[in-house]
Amino acid sequence: MDHVLVSGGAPKDPADRLSEELQSLKSSSGLTYARISEHTHYAKSSWERWVNGKQFPPRDAVERIAAVCQADERHLLELWTRAEACRTSASSLAAAPGAAGRSGAPGEEDAASQDRRQMALWSLTAVLALALTAGLARSVAQGRELRRGTLPGGGL
Repeated sequence: MDHVLVSGGAPKDPADRLSEELQSLKSSSGLTYARISEHTHYAKSSWERWVNGKQFPPRDAVERIAAVCQADERHLLELWTRAEACRTSASSLAAAPGAAGRSGAPGEEDAASQDRRQMALWSLTAVLALALTAGLARSVAQGRELRRGTLPGGGL
C-alpha cells in the first residue's frame, strides 16, 4: 500500500488523504457546500464534516461528489477503500478483548456497529411483538373459557 509521508516521516492516514482530495475537488470546482448538497442530496453540513475530515464519508457520497465535480471516480474510490480498510481494522482491534478503549470520536459509530445495533433492535422488537401476540391470544382464550364456564382449575 502506498503512503504519502508527512513532515515527520510518518505515513499519512488514508482517511486524511481522502479528506484532502475532497477539499481539493471542492476548491477546484468552485461549488459551495450548499450547491454540492443540491446535486448530491446529502446535507451541506454532512459535506462540511466529510470534506474537512471531521467524519468519514459513505461510499455513495464519494461516488456522487466525483460525478458532480467530474473527477476521477476510480481514484477517489481507491482512496475511500484504503481508508475504510484502515478504519475497519482499527475498529476490529478496538473491539478485541483487552483493547484499550474505542477508536474514533465520542458519539461516532462505524457503519458495521450501526448495522449490528439496528439488527438487535429489530430482533428485540420481533420478540416483543411475539410475546404480546401470545399474551393476547391467551387472554382471548381465557375470556372464551370464562364465558363458557370451563376455566381450568374449577373456575365458575
